[in-house]
This record gives sequence, C-alpha cells and structure tokens, in this order.
Amino acid sequence: MIRKPPADWNRVEESATVRAVRAVSAATKGGARAAERGGQFAQGLICYFSAAAFVFVSIPAMASPPTFILVGAMAAVMVWLGTRAIRKARAPV
Repeated sequence: MIRKPPADWNRVEESATVRAVRAVSAATKGGARAAERGGQFAQGLICYFSAAAFVFVSIPAMASPPTFILVGAMAAVMVWLGTRAIRKARAPV
C-alpha cells in the first residue's frame, strides 16, 4: 500500500524565498477573511440603522394603520437582515 508522506517531507531543502512566500500567503488569507468580516459587520450596522430610520418614520404614520404595518414590516426585515449579517461576520472560520 502506498502511504501518504509526512507533512514536512520536502521542507529540508526549502529556500528562504519559498518560506517567505508561504508566510505572505498565510498572512494574505487572514487579511482577506478579516476584510470580508468587516464588510459583513458594516452591512449589519447599515441594516440596523435603516431599521431605526423606518421605526422613526413609522411613529408619525400611526394614524394610518396600513402604513404603520408596512413600515413596521420593513423595519423587521431590516433587523432580520442585519442580525443575519452580524452572525455571518462572527461565525468561526
């Protein structure tokens, strides 16, 4: 049976350049994930702020029940989307 070689089987003759490229590659992967998480977090905050704006707009609309219900539903959807984006940003890798 052919066995899988150990993880560091060819690392003995690695040059400094190859090690540097590996280190930079690992750092850029982490940086890309951090940027993605930051974008998702910002998206969640924007959704929360727009939901707050919808609630602020729905207060004067209490005289018209259909408007109040529809604007309240839009606010609920924005809170749901914001929570979803924040959860995605906080999810483990």
